[in-house]
Amino acid sequence: MSQTETFDIFMFGLTRSDYTLSSVSVAWTKEWAKTRRVFYFDRPFSIKDVKSDWSFPPFQHRKKALLFGLNPYKKIQLGNVEVIQVTPMISLPLNFLPEGKLYHFLNRYNNYLLKRVMKKVIKDFEVKNYVYFNSFNPVLLPHIPKDFECQPLANIYQSLDEISQESYISRHGIAAEDYAMKHCDIAIGTSSKLCQRHTEASGKKVHLLANAADYDTFANAINRHFEKPIELLPFAEPVIIYTGHYSDLRLDHLLVKKLANHFSHCKIVFVGTYVEEDIEKHGLNTIKNLHFIGSRTIETLPAYLKHSTVAIIPYACNELTKGIYPLKINEYLAAGIPTVSTNFSDDIASFSDLIYLANSTEDFLEKVQIALDENPQIMLAKRMEHARQNSWQTRVKDLEQIIFDFIKGKA
Repeated sequence: MSQTETFDIFMFGLTRSDYTLSSVSVAWTKEWAKTRRVFYFDRPFSIKDVKSDWSFPPFQHRKKALLFGLNPYKKIQLGNVEVIQVTPMISLPLNFLPEGKLYHFLNRYNNYLLKRVMKKVIKDFEVKNYVYFNSFNPVLLPHIPKDFECQPLANIYQSLDEISQESYISRHGIAAEDYAMKHCDIAIGTSSKLCQRHTEASGKKVHLLANAADYDTFANAINRHFEKPIELLPFAEPVIIYTGHYSDLRLDHLLVKKLANHFSHCKIVFVGTYVEEDIEKHGLNTIKNLHFIGSRTIETLPAYLKHSTVAIIPYACNELTKGIYPLKINEYLAAGIPTVSTNFSDDIASFSDLIYLANSTEDFLEKVQIALDENPQIMLAKRMEHARQNSWQTRVKDLEQIIFDFIKGKA
């Protein structure tokens, strides 16, 4: 098989294709769709989701597919590329069940629904060659089984986080991910710690393909013309920004409170999803210069970075964050904005000559002040070049070479 031969991508992960925030599986998809046909199989809605999501548009436009298996395809736009969104039928909610025969019996039904819609895609779109990519959803179809009539060129499984530290998915996910790593053709991880741990556990090579940036979207944002986002219009003060989900497990909440108190003359803006109960639990909703504005599309994030002074990653230092290579770091670097982060992992430590790394709360506050006073133009070229080398275009090129090497070895 020549390296130029066409193959399609079957992408499946925890994040659905119309999720508003940046996500790893969507980022891979957007880049791959520039050169290949990509089918994005959305994580199935469960019966439990019907009640909570019924009135939302993402659920409404999928109703016929979810309830009756009709019209499961929709061409959607992700940035400037087109992707085929595939919706499986409603699945059974099983996470509450203990490990055992009943769980595995019912989970076979959920797997059946996903395989059925895949067979339909293969037939309706006349798929000849494809690569299956499971992004951190090991409990559902971690690889295409041997009895599937149309085998992929390669099964890929990607580990994104320390699954044992993710309270919901760890219940069945720990054993499922061990299985996924051992039975996939190509195993990849997004951090050095994840790769080391899975290599030791599975006895096979786990390739390090860290999270990257949509470089063209973020490049040189601090010098490009973007209208000031409406939420920032009232702010004349310096803006300190964080983009991404405000996670109860990842964020150092005490550090955030001390940051707000110490820089009371600044506005601290969190752009991304959050759980209201978490914000209230830590008393963050009462702090006047903290602003949680909710999620925004990736295409609009450069405008927020343009009109901010410093970006932050105030992660707690724990077992979960030790395995994280944050998606946002290369976006910040591409934009050119000075960045301050806690020194939570070996991977973030590798950015020490590009960002400000802090080893304590006091150190973090000092580094934020230095970043506020910095002339970002001095480090702009160096930061942008690092992000360019860590773009999704580069990651896809690297993974395709791994795929070609695997196919050649198998042949």
